[in-house]
Amino acid sequence: MVIKDKLINYFGKNLKQVLKDIDSKYFEEAEEIRIRLDRSIIFKTFDKEYIVLKDKTLSSVFLENVYKPTMEDISQTIETMGDYSIYALEQELKNGFLTLKGGFRVGITGKAIIEDNKIKTIRNISSINIRIAREVKGCSNHILHYINCESIKSTMIISPPNCGKTTLLRDIIRNISDLKENVALIDERSEIAGTYMGKIQLDVGKRTDVLDRCPKYEGMLMVLRSMSPSVIAVDEIGSKEDIEAIEKIANSGVKIICTIHAYNIEDIKQKENIKNILNKKIFERYIILNRKKDICSIDKIYNENLINIYKEVI
Repeated sequence: MVIKDKLINYFGKNLKQVLKDIDSKYFEEAEEIRIRLDRSIIFKTFDKEYIVLKDKTLSSVFLENVYKPTMEDISQTIETMGDYSIYALEQELKNGFLTLKGGFRVGITGKAIIEDNKIKTIRNISSINIRIAREVKGCSNHILHYINCESIKSTMIISPPNCGKTTLLRDIIRNISDLKENVALIDERSEIAGTYMGKIQLDVGKRTDVLDRCPKYEGMLMVLRSMSPSVIAVDEIGSKEDIEAIEKIANSGVKIICTIHAYNIEDIKQKENIKNILNKKIFERYIILNRKKDICSIDKIYNENLINIYKEVI
């Protein structure tokens, strides 16, 4: 099923009428679809963006006849995505995102409702960001020998935004799981495995167990105690608690594969929570991504001594 077919019925009836005639190729190429109240609908690809016009065509620049979503458009779409369940919707919205079948994550902004110093829900929603979940099977094949070298190496994927770190992480998990390893995946935002109603939507391998919607710190320690993994995988580490969990995992002999938002090794060295694990050599591989060529483009791969060992295949 193409991405347009998977997504189109999640839009409210007004937006569905606007978007149903848009060529499927724009859905296939999009990394994000952003809907902003009274402003625009934008399809963002790897290197371009397309704005939806009132005549249901797309433009690469803002024109006077841009389609401006109404509050009704936004409300209808959120209700449809929440399957018309007010309770379920409130539970999802307090996290700032919804997860749709197929692994699509929908970020939202609006007015945060605070209760007991915690976000209870978000109302008066003004922006919707649909992040397109797609598998790129095989995107890690050419670097797998750096990670699976005599044994699995604890690996950190370092990446600026929108360079494909989650896509690469998913494929690495799939590869090492299918080879031989029991992998425990902590999927805090349901982005990696795309779990929906308990069913894994995206291929994360034959030997991967998924702990869905669990905070990273608690999840990593939970699976360490209960699932006997040889590898624990997690997306977007960064907090002090995350690092504490990683150190405990490393001391137990279990390998870690994770991602982090950063631009390079020097950037990592400036992060107070992270720099100590560089000194302790917990990670044996650091994969640096960039956007010079395409999604999941490899810039460098460092070993535990921070020596670049990557030889680009031309």
